[in-house]
Amino acid sequence: MWEAIVSLQPPPGSLRFLSKPISAVGSGSKASIIDPKDNDITIKNAKIVVESQEDDEIQLRVDVAGVDTQRVFDHVLTNLARSAPPIPGFRRQKGGKTSNVPKSFLLQILGEERVTKFVIQEIITATVSDYVMKENLNVKDKKITTTPAAEELKSLFTPGNEFGFNATLELEKSESEATSSSSSEME
Repeated sequence: MWEAIVSLQPPPGSLRFLSKPISAVGSGSKASIIDPKDNDITIKNAKIVVESQEDDEIQLRVDVAGVDTQRVFDHVLTNLARSAPPIPGFRRQKGGKTSNVPKSFLLQILGEERVTKFVIQEIITATVSDYVMKENLNVKDKKITTTPAAEELKSLFTPGNEFGFNATLELEKSESEATSSSSSEME
């Protein structure tokens, strides 16, 4: 009698380690603001427009050029390939670099949906974090909420094409605002 052995290890080609923590959950994508110096992806030509601003919230429209989406896509694909297990038929070069694996093959092994998710996350984080640092904003819990939802963002994204999204930032009150509002409440 033969028994099947089920392995609980991740399937070949899946990713277990990433170069940076990334999170995207819930309706609308959620991302964290990081210091642009800590992010190796920069998008200089992103068009960011403030659609509305209230005391505790800013709504932004972010548009990224096709050239930048392709550059980020290639960068993320390369980083994911570095952290992936060895690809059968392709030797690693000195320093752990994967040799010249065709992008289409690499995308198939890593999973197009997974790569797209990471690319969108990087674009959101890079553009909005840069804006927050330039404008010297204090964002509550360093969280970014985007619309449309994460699934819709994935369907709208194509490397090499323009990509846009709306982002909402909840602002923390600065200490001077907080003390002036608490002193006015006491009067």
